[in-house]
Amino acid sequence: MLGEDDALWGEFAAETEEHLDTIEAVLGGGGAALEREQVNTLFRAFHSLKGMSDALGAPGMKNVAHVAEDILGNARSGRLVVDAAVSGVLLGAVDALRRQRAAVLATHQDMPADPALIAQLQRIAGGSPAAPPAKPAPPPAVAATEKNPLVGVVASRVVVAVPLLGHLAGETVAARDPAALQEVEELAEAAALLGLPRLSAGFSTLAEAAGSIAALPALGLLRRQLERLEDMAGESAGAAEIPGATRGELAPRLAGLAVRLAALTEGHGDAPALAAAARAAAAAACALGQEALETLLLTLEDLADRAADPDAAAVLAIQGPALAERLHAAAEGETLAPRALPPAEAAAEALDPRLPPAFRGSMGAAARGRALAALAAGQRLFVARLALGQDAGIENAIGAWLHEEAEVLASRNLPPPSPELAAELETLFASGAELSLLQTHARALDPDHRVLRDLALLPEAGIEHAEAGPVTMRVRQETIDGIINLQAEVRAAALSLSETLQEGGGRGAIGRLAALEQWLPGSVAPHLANALERLRRVQDAMEGAESRLTLSLRRLDEAVMELRVVPIGTLFSRLPRVARAVARASGKEVELLLEGQEVAIDRSLVELLADPLLHLVRNAVDHGIESPAAREAAGKPAKGTLKISAARRTGQIRVRLSDDGAGIDRDRVLARAVSRGLISSAEAARMPPDEVHGLLFRPGFSTAETVTETSGRGVGLDVVQDAVRRAGGTLEVTSEPGQGSSFALRLPLTAAVQTVLLVEVGGHAYALPAGRVDSVVEHDALPPGAELRRLSDLLNLPPDPAASEGAIVMLRSGGRVLGLAVDRVQRRSDLLLRPMHPALAGLPGVGGVGVLGNGEPVVLLEPDGM
Repeated sequence: MLGEDDALWGEFAAETEEHLDTIEAVLGGGGAALEREQVNTLFRAFHSLKGMSDALGAPGMKNVAHVAEDILGNARSGRLVVDAAVSGVLLGAVDALRRQRAAVLATHQDMPADPALIAQLQRIAGGSPAAPPAKPAPPPAVAATEKNPLVGVVASRVVVAVPLLGHLAGETVAARDPAALQEVEELAEAAALLGLPRLSAGFSTLAEAAGSIAALPALGLLRRQLERLEDMAGESAGAAEIPGATRGELAPRLAGLAVRLAALTEGHGDAPALAAAARAAAAAACALGQEALETLLLTLEDLADRAADPDAAAVLAIQGPALAERLHAAAEGETLAPRALPPAEAAAEALDPRLPPAFRGSMGAAARGRALAALAAGQRLFVARLALGQDAGIENAIGAWLHEEAEVLASRNLPPPSPELAAELETLFASGAELSLLQTHARALDPDHRVLRDLALLPEAGIEHAEAGPVTMRVRQETIDGIINLQAEVRAAALSLSETLQEGGGRGAIGRLAALEQWLPGSVAPHLANALERLRRVQDAMEGAESRLTLSLRRLDEAVMELRVVPIGTLFSRLPRVARAVARASGKEVELLLEGQEVAIDRSLVELLADPLLHLVRNAVDHGIESPAAREAAGKPAKGTLKISAARRTGQIRVRLSDDGAGIDRDRVLARAVSRGLISSAEAARMPPDEVHGLLFRPGFSTAETVTETSGRGVGLDVVQDAVRRAGGTLEVTSEPGQGSSFALRLPLTAAVQTVLLVEVGGHAYALPAGRVDSVVEHDALPPGAELRRLSDLLNLPPDPAASEGAIVMLRSGGRVLGLAVDRVQRRSDLLLRPMHPALAGLPGVGGVGVLGNGEPVVLLEPDGM
């Protein structure tokens, strides 16, 4: 593992979390088979996880990501479909990776992969179906994975038919021998009867393609299926004999691929067409037994298939010319070692002198323009020297890293230093990073210098740097947290200054001194008048400075908020999976709609709201949405709808979760509350709807008759309300019988600052959440039926003898109104919340600790906890 002080740990933590969130968001989208672009996204994410885990010495994570990548590689080539069953297994892999990641980050030690999970993933990668997430499907008539003597019979028959298969792979009409076609069709039928649809399809495809240019690739794909048949039968099925019985010509295909690849690297090629041609050529190479060429062509297919992706584009920029040369060499019957490119043309010397002469001839107009733009932006040019053909994994990782840290501009082949050494490639790129940082990252990717032989900064002579433009850089999380804490300190100091100017009595004191001026002797009064004028100017200047500081602080608040916020979609992305799991367990059909995922929310709120939203989703699916039969009987679609939306309003974020289910059953809620002694029958008869809804948030309250995995435990909505209140927000419930329910969360823009009402009891100031305060009334204006409690009694404080009768703060608590008597009400204020000591956090009624503008600490009270 890497050392404790290695800066890459922070990058590993951030990027692995991002990739895992991306995977979960794609897989959590629904039960339908994934589209090709979704599969590509998953493949890239698992590939990146594998590379980063390997770089930090975490083979457990690497092994899980590697097998998942194999599954998606098969999906990209069309050999399997990522349906609901496969998605479920991949989500299990995500859960395992999250556990491994947490262990690696906590201990800097590897956590081995679960052998059962690896075996399950390998079965899918090998072509076996994934186990469905719910009830197991009925077994097929003949289990292909069991030892079946008929499988051996088919395998033996294929061995005999190998010469016929090789004959059908010809590209002339003469190849369509009737006897051979008859044999292949019978083998296709036999495979279908054994429950081997892919093998059957392989035989049928060969029969259809016989005598055409598609015949040789069809035989190559069939050969791979025969290898799987051999594993099942435990004996040969002719896969190894096929190359010896097959005749074919690859040179035209390879030459055409080289031309297509050259066009693509120059910016005007057809990437999908190149990927399809490379896939077919790889299958043809398989039929002829040319394994090394097949691997090369599959690499080319992968790069072309991902050509629109920036990572693949960077790798193509590095490897494209070398791959084209290797294809030309193979087409001419030579070895696959790349050949050096021809020297740059003399005319290239006339290009811009700021560009390195060695690369001028290989840079097109677009590349030259990007290089000059990078120089104008204050970046510098670097050259990386790479050894080719040593390790494809490291080559891909370095290509992706160069795109991450820099902009690849051009590359050129170098002849090998000696015949026994690998050929080399020089890559020119621009970056704003320091050479030492680039070398540190390069050593992490390739510590033994197997691929990246050298990394150097080009001399800057002759380069005129323009004023640097905006750049993007990674900043460690603790650095951002430090900036946020400093901003909070500045805000507290500014609030203290503002309160001092507004409430310190400076203007009043100047006025009183001015009134005294007329009583002073004539010789003294002018001196006082001059002093008062200076005081007025100082007061005006301080108030003007305070006004400018307030405006600047508001802009600073907005800038710091950009450091704190993340899209709320990162929170929403985990909800579809939970909804599907609960719906599947309860036999329901639910469609989840997500809106406003781009709304920015404070990162601390994401942590606070993760569990509450999961509870609300479980509650809506389990309690709100009816069964398909009940919905159809009520005239509704069998599939229920659960909608979660987010929107930003003035000073707050609103998150709403609504369903079209049965709604809240008022009578059932009241009956359960009466049976548990929470209210009396008389109270139940006159209880308004909002108080009925408030009963749902009582700790331990549940209307479920039986305890299941998701219901009846009395844990859920009270947790939701507690978390929302700790965030300084409110939760509102509305429901219409037969139409559905809605839970609306109103949250502050940040959890670090909360608007409060300051009150005083026993000579001490306390804060009450302003969102919970309905009004402030005198004692004789207390609403009828409202409960009245003295705050001093709740806090075990003696009342202030100097205080008058005081005031009553009307609070909304659990669907009811509570009157809280205090000695005096001070004012509304913004309270900067600080981390609480564990001893304070465990006290009932304490919602937080903050700092007032004058720097004094104050306790934030939580009315429900008192």
